[in-house]
Amino acid sequence: MSTTVLGAGLLLAVAVAWHAGVVMADARAVARNYPGGRVYRLGHGWTSSSAFAAYHRLARVMLATGAALAVVCVGARLAPGRGTATALGGCAAAVLALVFANRRYGGVRYAGVCLAVLAGCLIVAGLGRAVGGPAWTAAGGAFASFFAAQLYLVAGLRKVRSRHFMNGGVLIDNLAYNAAQAAAGNRDFLPWPRQAALGTLLLRPAPRTVCRVIAVCTALGEVLLGLAVLGLLPAAATLALALLLHAGFLLVSPLRIVPFAAAATGLVLLATAHPMLSALL
Repeated sequence: MSTTVLGAGLLLAVAVAWHAGVVMADARAVARNYPGGRVYRLGHGWTSSSAFAAYHRLARVMLATGAALAVVCVGARLAPGRGTATALGGCAAAVLALVFANRRYGGVRYAGVCLAVLAGCLIVAGLGRAVGGPAWTAAGGAFASFFAAQLYLVAGLRKVRSRHFMNGGVLIDNLAYNAAQAAAGNRDFLPWPRQAALGTLLLRPAPRTVCRVIAVCTALGEVLLGLAVLGLLPAAATLALALLLHAGFLLVSPLRIVPFAAAATGLVLLATAHPMLSALL
């Protein structure tokens, strides 16, 4: 089993386990602060304590599956063969089933899409290799290349077409929202800038210019990464660009974006081994 497949598997394990940990922490907070009541979740509406209890049970299964996947990846590195390849594909299939079950509570978001796509590619790379041989590892990489290109190109082009994003407005809105959330005690967001200094900061021209430059670089970086995962850039440059972009995304909400960042990076890693253009040529 190739290093890129195992690395992608470990990143999938991190994404699943991190998501499960966040859900379990949320469930404990709801049970502690809203016993027998309801809590409003942005994008999900009102959620009862009983619904969160069921979500908590699903999260524990996800945490165990993520741990099992990590162990299988390490085992496949130490003892490569059909058995460990089958186990890797089986764990990826279990993750895919759990991602679909998660839709009932978490909706469909970029993180869920990335988790599902990466799990599907690892099923092809793992079970396919166990049944059909090493050629299926390349097939898994080609699938990852196609879906990663679609993910980043669509995201990048949508940003390019959004005047509010390209002039830095979305980033300024996020700064204001994050500052308000952090001031209210929400630990999902970095406590910067301080709310007291926010108004003064955003009235100055320099921060607005910086936000505009960051927005333009982000949009163009996503478009470039979407092309790079097809095989138009060397693997090292593609991975470096992916890491740079996702490190920046983590600043928006470090706690919540980790599953998306890990799954998307795993997808890029898998794509760099066997990009779609190399499979077609």
